Amino acid sequence: MDNSEIKKEEKSFKGQNLENANFSSADLRGTDFTGAVLTDADFSKCKTGLKTSSAVLVFLFSLIISLFSGYIAMLTGMTVQLMIKTPETVTAGYITVGLMLIFIILAFWKGGKNTLVSVAVTIIAVLLIGLIFFLSGAGTGMGSIYGSLALILFVLMVFAGTIARATAGTLSSNIIFLIVAVGGSIFSKSLGGGLGTVVLAIACAIISKRILSGSADFSMVRNIALKVGTFFGTSFKNADLTGANFSESIIKNTNFKGAKLSGVNWGNAKKVFSLEDEN
Repeated sequence: MDNSEIKKEEKSFKGQNLENANFSSADLRGTDFTGAVLTDADFSKCKTGLKTSSAVLVFLFSLIISLFSGYIAMLTGMTVQLMIKTPETVTAGYITVGLMLIFIILAFWKGGKNTLVSVAVTIIAVLLIGLIFFLSGAGTGMGSIYGSLALILFVLMVFAGTIARATAGTLSSNIIFLIVAVGGSIFSKSLGGGLGTVVLAIACAIISKRILSGSADFSMVRNIALKVGTFFGTSFKNADLTGANFSESIIKNTNFKGAKLSGVNWGNAKKVFSLEDEN
């Protein structure tokens, strides 16, 4: 099968036996090789990843999630502002803001798992303290209720915002990443969000960059972003690529989950934002 035939055919080779096939210099964006036998196949100088129409869909998904994050950011800001403006909860409001800042710093340095555990423990502790105050008659416990609500909204906002920006990052476009990164904060400000939403949007953008580079331990968020980013991309899922040649190829947004990669030649290949089994 030569390259001219490959380009003219429907881009699905799912489950086919393509041993020693020649895909050299072919545009394989969006092609499905799921479960195919591709032993010793030649993919040198090929291009994989998302077609333009699919990249648009990923961008729209990222933007919608970013806008949702902005909406949650607005609700978080309003909850904290209400706490600070109410005499009975003003102290709890400032403590909540401080906890949010601490959690952002933890996310930078410790990663997602440790941060989520810390947030969960803190929310439970805050609720227990509020319950003790209420049962003992020392207070109404409203500060702990509002504080816990604000922290839950905060976690949801950061989680959604980071997924949105990390997913946009898989498109390898700084312009698209910037649009998604600021879109949520602009939407939040239009709904009444304050300066804090902009700061949080910037924080989410920085965290998402660290996630994609592998320097931040947010494996769950990274996997979600890569799954979305590779969903419409080239798929080698469960394919047998033993001895295949990918030298000098451009590999982006490609799914290698479950693929046999023994003896693959990656010489001078550019491979980014691809989904693979963890070693």
